[in-house]
Amino acid sequence: MAKVSIIGAGQVGATCAYTLLKNNVADIVLVDVVEGLARGKALDMMQAGAIEGYDRKVIGTTDYKEVGGSDVVVITAGLARQPGMTRTDLLSKNAGIVKSVVSSVVAEEPEAIIVVVTNPVDILAYVALKTSGLKPNRVIGMSGALDSARYKYFISQMLNVPLSSVDGMVIGIHGDDMIPVTSQTKVGDKPLLSLVSQEQLREIIEKTKHGGAEIVSYLKTGSAFYAPGAAAARMVDAILNDSDEIIPCSVYVQGRDVFDDFYIGLPVKLGRIGVREIVEIPLTEIEREALYQSAAGIKNTMNEMREIIGG
Repeated sequence: MAKVSIIGAGQVGATCAYTLLKNNVADIVLVDVVEGLARGKALDMMQAGAIEGYDRKVIGTTDYKEVGGSDVVVITAGLARQPGMTRTDLLSKNAGIVKSVVSSVVAEEPEAIIVVVTNPVDILAYVALKTSGLKPNRVIGMSGALDSARYKYFISQMLNVPLSSVDGMVIGIHGDDMIPVTSQTKVGDKPLLSLVSQEQLREIIEKTKHGGAEIVSYLKTGSAFYAPGAAAARMVDAILNDSDEIIPCSVYVQGRDVFDDFYIGLPVKLGRIGVREIVEIPLTEIEREALYQSAAGIKNTMNEMREIIGG
């Protein structure tokens, strides 16, 4: 019986938990430092099972001892991005939170696969790796699964087609320098580039890059949670079902040209060991150069914040 612990019972963590329950993926442990928050949401979800038809167990707690025996641990704990705040602004405080959470998790369950959702995810996945002492394939950041969903949504809106007809992905940093792989994107059996003008393509790309910030601007005091929670749940599902599904995630790279000793979003096969392999996809010269620039941005941030993130 699969078990997933989710650290942080806020909107993203709760959405991830509820998605996993509805899809009958695993029993859930919700952990949060706020007394009663995880317990209350767990009770609500258990009662929803009578309506939705699932019979999985949900525990809400402040005690990390309940994490023991987890196959996957999802970390959503941290501060949400506020209007005008960049992902880098979040780093100093959230790095401390992630270090504390990971230390508590591995003390109770050193064999779990860790999925980091807390932003800035590419940097904090690295923090989680160094803090945990786990092998890199067992520490994964949630990035491209969410960015690709936004990308496909904006394509479907631009062309007035069903979301299910759009096949595309986003790689690179989870931030403004992300790279929608337009050259490999299809709508039905047709290449996206044959269906949109350059102006329309630029609009889709810009909307994708700023999709999270747009939601923050509307919510005022919070950030997106339905899509991020669902994206994390999709990754967990792929891991537990040993699916080898290809999902773009933030993964550790080492000794791959200039890609060395940091996390960046790339297409990977996910399974019971975590990351099975990084999948090579065709890129144009422009896309490849954009990926190099994205990598350079991550490395610069890491160098500037090395004292905070460690490693």
